[in-house]
Amino acid sequence: MFCYHCQEAKKNLVCDKTGICGKKENVSSLQDMLMYSLKGLAFYCSQTDEFALVSEKTNQFMAKALFAMVTNVNFTPAEFVALIDEAVRRRNFIRQQFLSTYQQKNGVQFKGPIPEQAEWQYDEVSEQSFTDTGATVGVEKDSETLDKDVHALQECLLYAVKGLGSLAVHNLQIGIEDIAQYSFMHQALSFTLSKNNTQEDVLAMLIRCGELGLAAMEQLEKANSKKFGHPEPTKVYLDSWDKPGILISGHDLQDLEDLLEQTAGSGVDIYTHGEAISAHAYPAMKKYFNLVANYGGAWQGQKTEFPKFNGPILVTTNSIQQPKKTYQDRLFSTGMVSWPDVPHIEDRKPGHRKDFSRIIELAKQSEAPTPLTEGRSSTGYGTKALSAFTDKVAAAIKNNKIKRIIVIAGTDGRHKERRYYTELAEALPENTLVITTGDTKYRFFQHDFGTIDDIPRFLDAGQSNDFSVIINFLQQLQKILGLDKLNALPVSFNIAWYEQKTILMMLALLALDFKNIRIGPTLPPFFTPNILQMLSDKYALKGIDTVENDVESLMAGN
Repeated sequence: MFCYHCQEAKKNLVCDKTGICGKKENVSSLQDMLMYSLKGLAFYCSQTDEFALVSEKTNQFMAKALFAMVTNVNFTPAEFVALIDEAVRRRNFIRQQFLSTYQQKNGVQFKGPIPEQAEWQYDEVSEQSFTDTGATVGVEKDSETLDKDVHALQECLLYAVKGLGSLAVHNLQIGIEDIAQYSFMHQALSFTLSKNNTQEDVLAMLIRCGELGLAAMEQLEKANSKKFGHPEPTKVYLDSWDKPGILISGHDLQDLEDLLEQTAGSGVDIYTHGEAISAHAYPAMKKYFNLVANYGGAWQGQKTEFPKFNGPILVTTNSIQQPKKTYQDRLFSTGMVSWPDVPHIEDRKPGHRKDFSRIIELAKQSEAPTPLTEGRSSTGYGTKALSAFTDKVAAAIKNNKIKRIIVIAGTDGRHKERRYYTELAEALPENTLVITTGDTKYRFFQHDFGTIDDIPRFLDAGQSNDFSVIINFLQQLQKILGLDKLNALPVSFNIAWYEQKTILMMLALLALDFKNIRIGPTLPPFFTPNILQMLSDKYALKGIDTVENDVESLMAGN
């Protein structure tokens, strides 16, 4: 096993026996085998653009398969066996069409070169066979044949493409598709098969991935706002009530609406967990009186918070953990999320809602949640809500009432070092705005930040998927202030990275030429010293320091 694509890699180096996330050695090998197979599929998909041979179903499959490999999404071996089998079958079908069409058009056979990933065939479809092969084609194999710095950047590209795949799936669930994103997934995976790429080549691909990732976030934000209404500044209760409940965790708003519709008037309350807290701000959700509160904090609190909930729990997207026996019989997954022996709710049929009747019946037999926290927190500062503040914020910047905008965005995690984000947010001067997306907000979401000229100093724009909301807000400010570039704004970014979507955040900022971005609590272990130096020289990208030093540097724009 060799896995270092998340922030919690053992000793910030690599998980080499069992993943900190709970991923076993066999699942890691199966994921390596799936990536190997997807590269082979991508090779032919990227060759066939002029022939239009890649179907809509193959594009969607590519995105879903990539999403399955995002940290904390899928841990079920059988799921990966099926994905590998389908990847090879789809590759063989497109290969046959491509070779035939190429010969008809050019009068000669396609000569290649053809990489091994595009030719590999299996003898049998089995977990053991795929696991054994996967153990020979992982990260370490490429590191033997590539320049180590190029290899490091290409690994970053693969992880970013997984994040892009997850966003494409989120968009697909709400009826949005973008062929440019699908095409890039094929191109990027095929690109990594070359042995001749330079650092400059890979960096250009990374920047393009950042651009597409930001565009995918913007598409999703617009689609969610169109369907569920523009998020409104909202105070979310953190208390629990005396009725039985269902706890929903993850990002999928459509799953939540389906659940709310099916539980309306049933006597079952619905609570959110993790990044689902942002759902309370959407008008379409507010009409359901049984959406009562948020229970618990960020994803990593599952093992201590889920046992106390007492009712069933539904995990809709990434961030499932190995369940404890105290709640495993009440845990359900859906979408791309899967854990062995955890019941899975099937996808909705066209024109219908997902069937959550099993969960609802279990909830009716459950006790009310054990009180966990109390109080309220605010969310709902989406595009429309932030736009209402742009003139006031611009004026406050001009008269020096707002000295700096500090963006603390990203994903939370288990490391004790993440207390840094609590201490940082609380130590920021009163002439700063704090804007956030993702579940890092749980580190400081109950702190009383106060206001500046009726502008709340704490502005939560929503999920990690809503990062584009912040960029849109900053672009409006740039226009009002008459600045020639975004980087001239008094804004600083501190990205709490954990997994693939937070890597996309970083790449999106690089694509926009932002400087002095901080990444923490540790720097990605897949970056070599040379790559870190290159990013420092070109973008002034850096790790975090002490809270005291970082506050001073942030306020100085460094």
